Amino acid sequence: MNVILNTEEAHVVLALVTSTVLDHVDLSEDGKESIREWRTARAPGTLPLDDFTETLNEAVGNFIDDRTRRMLRQRGKVKVRE
Repeated sequence: MNVILNTEEAHVVLALVTSTVLDHVDLSEDGKESIREWRTARAPGTLPLDDFTETLNEAVGNFIDDRTRRMLRQRGKVKVRE
């Protein structure tokens, strides 16, 4: 299974996660401001968002690959797809 997010989708994930952290985690004002600055630096159309999208896609792909390998091993399969 391949999942590849474009920059708009990655930005939605970024906004959702950072908003959830800001709303539900007890942070200092400096901590909240750091998160806001980090999020602002990754606005649509920026190079940092492109880098974030690439990193996010790689992490999601690796997670899916690892889960697939584990599932194949758990089912007693000998051959693991690389």
